[in-house]
Amino acid sequence: MLLRHFLVALRASKTAFSLQSPINLPANCTLFAPQRFYSNVPEIGIVDYDVVKNLAPQKLLIDVREPDELTKTGQIPSSINIPLGIVSQELSTSAELFKSKYGREKPQASTEIIFHCMIGKRSLKAAEAAAALGFKNLKNYEGSWTDWAKREGLPK
Repeated sequence: MLLRHFLVALRASKTAFSLQSPINLPANCTLFAPQRFYSNVPEIGIVDYDVVKNLAPQKLLIDVREPDELTKTGQIPSSINIPLGIVSQELSTSAELFKSKYGREKPQASTEIIFHCMIGKRSLKAAEAAAALGFKNLKNYEGSWTDWAKREGLPK
């Protein structure tokens, strides 16, 4: 209803519209400020090379690049490869299946999971997907493989 009044007022003004243009809406129409909705989605932390280099065994490092990318570059020791497209599916699988596929215990909701990719963008999306599944201790390795390779003297 409000949108219809807005469009009618805009057509009636016969002027170019900008965000600063005055709009005369009927007296019974009120515009409200956007509302913020808060959720229980955890904040996604950021880690750097030093954290990944000295990774504790109870933390899980997930490389979300495609397998052919790993073939070309290699991967960070102790990381497991779960491509971004199947992260949600794999983190939702049974504990037995996860362990048989990846040789690691399936993470619990509180397990620290660090995601990485080539530069840190896909890994952030993977962390967001994990957050939507209820995982709470999520980190993104900004710089990801590019940073790792540079510091380790490896090809990018």
